[in-house]
Amino acid sequence: MKNGLILGQMLRERRRATLWWSLAIAALVLITAASYPSVKEAGSAFDQLVEQMPEGLLEMMGAADGLTTPAGYLNSQLYSNVLPIVLLIFGISAAAWTVAGSEREGTLEPLLANPVHRWQVAIERLTGTTLLLAVLTLVATVLLVAFRSPFELDELSVADLTAAGTAAFLLSLLFSGITYATGAATGSKGWAIAAGAGLATATYVLFGLSSLVDLFESLRWASPWYWFLQPSPLSEGWTFQAIGVPLLVVVPVIAAGTVVFTRRDLT
Repeated sequence: MKNGLILGQMLRERRRATLWWSLAIAALVLITAASYPSVKEAGSAFDQLVEQMPEGLLEMMGAADGLTTPAGYLNSQLYSNVLPIVLLIFGISAAAWTVAGSEREGTLEPLLANPVHRWQVAIERLTGTTLLLAVLTLVATVLLVAFRSPFELDELSVADLTAAGTAAFLLSLLFSGITYATGAATGSKGWAIAAGAGLATATYVLFGLSSLVDLFESLRWASPWYWFLQPSPLSEGWTFQAIGVPLLVVVPVIAAGTVVFTRRDLT
């Protein structure tokens, strides 16, 4: 079987769903960005509210830069919660299907009966998941760049918005990669989703607690949410912590899951 056929089939099967997800993300981003001028206009009231909040809570909310600056607003309303969560739901769902979900449906073994390597099936399907995640992230980033001026977000450069989008994409890819690897290694879709979604939730809670409880502060480095939000790419641009570290973690995880899958007994 020629390289790329499995990838192409997956992309074709999911194009309609991806279109609907793209439209949902576009609406989410536009509504959020369009609300900024109103928040900016009521700046003093929001600034007073921020001053009364604990610093740790502001970090957890992604509002360390305030609520009335473009970076602080988008971090608190989009990048620290809503956008990554939407990307995670999509990525984890797709990654869980690549091997474990297909195996559970009974469609994996007939595919492997063709002259195709196991690793080719797994990697091409994971590549499809990655590309679809990239498309959704690109939709959000392009819209923010395009509407910077109408929504008074000019202070943020194209490079800053691109860095933030890339970091959000890599965060979602990290947990999607963990989902894929767990499913490939165990053949269980349930375990795959539990691993990806469970770790995403647990590390987010850890990040939040590390901002509020001194006992957890020394553990914040272990949370990918900390890599993503401290410092924020919207404020600091392209940082190794937000861009490089997730890649250093997810690549060996994916490789390990693929190796186990190629050796696992599917009968």
